[in-house]
Amino acid sequence: MKNALEDPRLKGKLELELVVFSGGTVVFKKDQPYEADVLALQQAGVILAQCANSLKAHKLTKDDMLPYISVVPTGNGELIIRQTEGWVLVHP
Repeated sequence: MKNALEDPRLKGKLELELVVFSGGTVVFKKDQPYEADVLALQQAGVILAQCANSLKAHKLTKDDMLPYISVVPTGNGELIIRQTEGWVLVHP
């Protein structure tokens, strides 16, 4: 995401969303080593979406997570919706 945000050909032309689910849930959890990176993405305008099903599976609540993320019912559902809207899915 950082590379896309810094690509001069894409400046001002992107809307990015990071959808986190399953084992990736730790990335949005409070007091973890990724917090500065996640905050930088948020400050760059990246939409941060956490899967509610994954929160439940990991026995976490929204209060356990960084305060500036959003929670979506399902991560896969969010990806499917975005793709039907014309968004492109990029795998890490």
